[in-house]
Amino acid sequence: MKTKTSIPRLVLVGLSALCFTGGVAFALDLTPRQGLRQGNEGPPTPVLRFSEGQNAIEFRPPPGWQASGGGHALTFYTSEPTSWMKLTVVNRGNPGAHGKPRAQGNADTQGGTDAETEDLQEWARQFAPVGAEKVEFIKMIPSPFTAGPHASTEYQYGCVLNGFRMELSISVVDYSDKERLVMLVAAEPGNFEPMRQLAITSMFSWAEVK
Repeated sequence: MKTKTSIPRLVLVGLSALCFTGGVAFALDLTPRQGLRQGNEGPPTPVLRFSEGQNAIEFRPPPGWQASGGGHALTFYTSEPTSWMKLTVVNRGNPGAHGKPRAQGNADTQGGTDAETEDLQEWARQFAPVGAEKVEFIKMIPSPFTAGPHASTEYQYGCVLNGFRMELSISVVDYSDKERLVMLVAAEPGNFEPMRQLAITSMFSWAEVK
């Protein structure tokens, strides 16, 4: 019987960190800073703050998730060694890892041709973790969450990673005319849907602060 072990964090960096930055400086910087969000009632809520030009973004990750990284990529680790979430900012003008042009359709909708949808599905696949094998597309879900005013498109895949069967949710947000925000959620099948729901719920806390 296979003993559950932690997947090496080097593996979790993912292909996106190697193929999509190209030394580009992004307007959205995922380097986290601690902050507080004051509501109408009750005590203030702890949040993470990211910079976006002259403005800031507030984001509340699920309780207990530990952030690691910054700049163009930020990973959140949970108490489960085979479950994590990763946010990545990429240049919309860059091709995918295999030199394929990015899809021209808007990821905020199901609009566009079948070829455009298929291309974005393949583009999203590039964000599967390094070492993932037998990556197989399962389904597309339109707009499971919004990051502020920006809608998303989710692509789900199955794969094998470090000997474990894993399920992946890769959501694409056309964040601006120059940048995309990609959210990866990875977990074993029995823990995938709870992880996915926590991640999606947290994205609704995404808010711009002037």
